[in-house]
Amino acid sequence: MEVTIAVGDHGRYSAIRDWNLGDVDRRDLRPAPSEALSGTGRWMYKTAIRDGREALADGIAYLFGKAECPRCASVFDIAAEYTSANRPVLR
Repeated sequence: MEVTIAVGDHGRYSAIRDWNLGDVDRRDLRPAPSEALSGTGRWMYKTAIRDGREALADGIAYLFGKAECPRCASVFDIAAEYTSANRPVLR
């Protein structure tokens, strides 16, 4: 099942996207605590804070946080799932 992740002006949630109904069965995302960020996430967050971009830093915390599948209620790491789904195929 494909899960839509939204982080922006319209909210921070996971949902099932329906062509006619829009995003249905929304579940709130769980942001990563700033002290738990590491690697690229930590660098992005600290850069946004340094540059006075608090809204961007807040979104980064959600991007590196957790989401819940609306269908099965399993909780997953958003950045890890995105990375896995978009990893190049090695031959």
